[in-house]
Amino acid sequence: MMAHPRYLDITNDVAFKKVFKHKEILKDFLNTVLRRPKGLRIIALEFISSEEIPDLGQGRRSSFDLKCTDESGKVYVVEMQNRREPHFLKRVQYYGSHAYVSQLQVGNWHKDLMPVIVIAITKSNYFPHDVNCISYHRTREDETNQQHLYELTYVFIELKKFTKKKEELKNLEDYWLYFLAKSQKDKAPPKEIKDKMILQAYNTLEQFNWTEAEYDAYIRARLVAEADILTLEKSYEDGEKKGLEKGRAEGIEIVAKNMLSQGLDIKVIAKSTGITIEQISDLKKEMQNNKAQTA
Repeated sequence: MMAHPRYLDITNDVAFKKVFKHKEILKDFLNTVLRRPKGLRIIALEFISSEEIPDLGQGRRSSFDLKCTDESGKVYVVEMQNRREPHFLKRVQYYGSHAYVSQLQVGNWHKDLMPVIVIAITKSNYFPHDVNCISYHRTREDETNQQHLYELTYVFIELKKFTKKKEELKNLEDYWLYFLAKSQKDKAPPKEIKDKMILQAYNTLEQFNWTEAEYDAYIRARLVAEADILTLEKSYEDGEKKGLEKGRAEGIEIVAKNMLSQGLDIKVIAKSTGITIEQISDLKKEMQNNKAQTA
């Protein structure tokens, strides 16, 4: 009989949130993977309440939405994603733009919009092999390669690319990547790791420290994730059979309806989805009629 692993899968939604809900662990992680130098390190963060986070389609929200303040006083939003989904790169960019635009829904002016950083952690590789395990994607001007647009940044952590062994670990970034990629196979944290926050993350992830209810939630999250992937893949296959354009149109319509159900402005939805204002108005009327009929 195969023994149960000591540490659970950190990429599982429940495990991910259990570990990173601890602010000091999360700050240590963010400062490391964002490579924050002295003077720009994150010193404070707060979790954005679910009421402030729009549903991002198909009933999903990001794993964490955070408002961060660094040593220079700069404030920005960090979103953390750990889902594997078809068309993931498109969805991640949608998450980032949506997080940026949605700030207007809570009464901010354009001048008050905070920059958004999306951290996407994935078991699969989405970029070529010459792109490092952690990659940073920013908007730059073509000829000078200078950055003038700072509002959206994407950080991808492709865990499959991390292949270092315990004896090859050299710094805090290596230790965090090893924890994310290989902790489930470990019997104990590597002796090279001395960072208190990473050791606390290992301790939180240890199955022995989970209640029965927490472990049940972990198993349910794993089953839901597996079912989601199968459903999405089947939907994509069905969409191909019906015709790619029709499938795309249906998908955009679903996104628009989800945005309407969250009370977003029609003009914002039109800009985000590419659907005309008239089409969105028709969808809104259809939803209202359906609601009235079921009332």
